[in-house]
Amino acid sequence: MRAKPSLERTAHSLERTGETVVTTVISLRRRLDIQMLRWQARLDSRVGDRAIPWLTALALAVVLSLLALARHRDLGIGSDLGHYLQAAHLMDRGFDPMVTDLGHNLFADQASWIFWPIALVLRVLPAAGTLLVLQSVALSLAVVPLWRIARGPANLRIGAAAALMVAYALHPSVHDLNLAGFHPEALAIPALMAAYLVARSDHWWWLVVLAVVVVSTRSDLGLAVVALGLVLVSEDNRNRGWPLATFGLAWFLIMSFVIQPLLGDGAYPHLGAFAHFGDGAAGILFGMLSDPAGLLGDLFARDGFDKVLLLLAPTLFLPLVRPRYLLPIVPLVVLYLVADVIDTGYGNPQQDVAALAFVFIAATYALMRIGTQGVSRIHVDRRVLMVLVLTATVFFVRDAASSPYEEPWDWGRRTSTDVARVSTSVLVGDDARIMVSPEVYPLVADRHDAYVLRPNRGFLPGLDWAERIDAVVVDVESLGWIAPEVRQFESRLISMDYRKRFDSEGVRLWVRRPRA
Repeated sequence: MRAKPSLERTAHSLERTGETVVTTVISLRRRLDIQMLRWQARLDSRVGDRAIPWLTALALAVVLSLLALARHRDLGIGSDLGHYLQAAHLMDRGFDPMVTDLGHNLFADQASWIFWPIALVLRVLPAAGTLLVLQSVALSLAVVPLWRIARGPANLRIGAAAALMVAYALHPSVHDLNLAGFHPEALAIPALMAAYLVARSDHWWWLVVLAVVVVSTRSDLGLAVVALGLVLVSEDNRNRGWPLATFGLAWFLIMSFVIQPLLGDGAYPHLGAFAHFGDGAAGILFGMLSDPAGLLGDLFARDGFDKVLLLLAPTLFLPLVRPRYLLPIVPLVVLYLVADVIDTGYGNPQQDVAALAFVFIAATYALMRIGTQGVSRIHVDRRVLMVLVLTATVFFVRDAASSPYEEPWDWGRRTSTDVARVSTSVLVGDDARIMVSPEVYPLVADRHDAYVLRPNRGFLPGLDWAERIDAVVVDVESLGWIAPEVRQFESRLISMDYRKRFDSEGVRLWVRRPRA
């Protein structure tokens, strides 16, 4: 009979303890909310609006620059960097930028006219480091117009704008592009976002300048300018939307089918990527229209699906909430997806440039749509923002080239194989015509004749090498050949009067004997 009062006292004690815990949790949550509101009130000011995006851009630029420079030091940067190093070398000496590995004028490839002033800067600054830092800074500057759009037209609060900046800073395409060599089109990302922002103001001259910057990075980004114009038209800004779309389309057509063929071999240099649809521009277009099943098959292939997923998923698929900001860029994305292009590193992230800008513009307005109107700004549920940041973090860790799984803290340290590769670059004369592995190519590209030895081009030297190649670097690890293939390759070199000058860690330098 005495046990019952004891049980009742225990129950009452547990009940009071539970109430105390709940009260404490509620009190802590209220304090946290109050502190967050105070910090938000401090940051939600003109000074905060000016300082936060620029400080974020500076921090991101430092991180991306250090990653790119470290990857360049350990020879892990993309070989595309070498194309621009050779072009800058030739332009500095008054020659046309005929990049031997491409087989044509650099400007015939993408009509990247913005590289012309960049090449002038490279005359006084270290070429490779300057190009990589410039690209990293351009990628980082995109957070500034992104913040302005979020805080301006979208009218979001500090938390939502900050979450968008974090999602951009962690996006895999940003980090892949930062490490995939040098691509002038990276400069188009901040220019596209800024052009959209400026189009909503009275500074139309700035819109013209930014549009020119975008198309001068890559000719087919004229279609991105068309898409931007159509977005403005959908916002009832027809006075600027239609002229902008007309300018972008005219630039793309003139550069692709007039200027680039004149600089190259007489045809648009990328028609070969669509050769499975037909011959010539008209034949390719007819082939696409006459075979919709084949077009859809290429469009929804596994690689294309993965690329689209990687563009949208890190933003929590928010851009799909505002499809009118995405639909205009779909034609350009479709062209990239169906093109048969060799992966030059990291999944060709240079093709994500235009889509990336529109994805984040659309995501900004998606948060505006799902948010609720507050006293002065749109309030987005904190849980949505937390999931957005978490999703961006997960995809960064899973897919980004700078993921912790890639151990970026160890970048910049050269292995014994890297030291051997650097040694071959030092031993080759400045005027020698060379054929080297992709890792060595950026080290020796500043010359008149430099080629990249790629395994997909066969494992036997060409019969004309003795006439046009003075030195060959055989990098067994890079080529991925089996031992018999390497022996057969080097036997052919010996038969063409090449002699081994260096051999270390599977890296061998073969030099052709000078003829009497």
